[in-house]
Amino acid sequence: MITIYKEENKKLVKDKITKGEEIVIEKGSWIDITNPTQANIEEIIEKTGLPDYMLNAIFDEEETAHVEVDEDNCLIVLDAPYKEDPESGYYLTAPYIIVYNKNYFITLSRHRFEITNELFKKVKKIEPHKHARLSLHLVYRLTSLFISYLKKINILTKELEQTLHSSMKNKELFDLMDINKSLVYFSTALNADNVVLSKLTRIEEYKKYEDDMDLIEDTKIELNQAIEMCTMYREIISGMTDAFASVISNNVNNVMRVLAVITIVLSVPTLIASIFGMNFKNMPLINNEIGFWVVIGVSIALALIAACVLVFTSKRGRKKKK
Repeated sequence: MITIYKEENKKLVKDKITKGEEIVIEKGSWIDITNPTQANIEEIIEKTGLPDYMLNAIFDEEETAHVEVDEDNCLIVLDAPYKEDPESGYYLTAPYIIVYNKNYFITLSRHRFEITNELFKKVKKIEPHKHARLSLHLVYRLTSLFISYLKKINILTKELEQTLHSSMKNKELFDLMDINKSLVYFSTALNADNVVLSKLTRIEEYKKYEDDMDLIEDTKIELNQAIEMCTMYREIISGMTDAFASVISNNVNNVMRVLAVITIVLSVPTLIASIFGMNFKNMPLINNEIGFWVVIGVSIALALIAACVLVFTSKRGRKKKK
């Protein structure tokens, strides 16, 4: 999908390019491209004159975050978060690319990030011709997106914690592992984006205006907050995984202990019933009218005595351990 933003009469105008439609780009425009084809990229290169290697970087899913300046052209590669499956709590990161020169500003992504939507929600005035400021706004929104996802991960972690208190299944542990993977991706991406922001501060274009410097400082604060949150959540998840693996094991052991007690208690009347089920003529109480009920009563009494002994022994053993 290709969306072009341009200013007309001091207002931002949005123009979506449908499939097969010719791309018309005016100078000073912002071209936002999601999941482009090779043909889209070639057409953009032809119309803007931007270096092909900068725009083709979008096809490399393993492209690392970095900044590259080539004469009047600037390439900024960032790692941005996205959710692979809306129903899961598993997040991934992928390159989010900004390419611009004095005439054009282009953003490219292979996945539908929420960065642009957040930008229009939070920023009142967007000026596509101010490339440095627009880049900083996008970096700031990308960082805010990380923080938003980290908060959702924290909520999901708390829900899993409540479930794991009584769980004997492995599903919750697998969910924790997925969350931990997401945090690993986030940690790597945030540190890489932090390096990119540091490099941007050394470019003269980003130091011309006080508003841009303030935006850089705000972005640094957000990035540091996101990095600290990610580090803290990773440590929590790591501790929870180890602790709840033991909890699940203890829950299973408790169930097995109860089943063992039930088995032993039931074995007493089973043994008595087995003895009286033997085909002998001189079996005690065989000719007594109430013999059956006597045997049943004795079986129940012995089963209750066995149960009391096992419960008492179990409680005594727990007290000694404490």
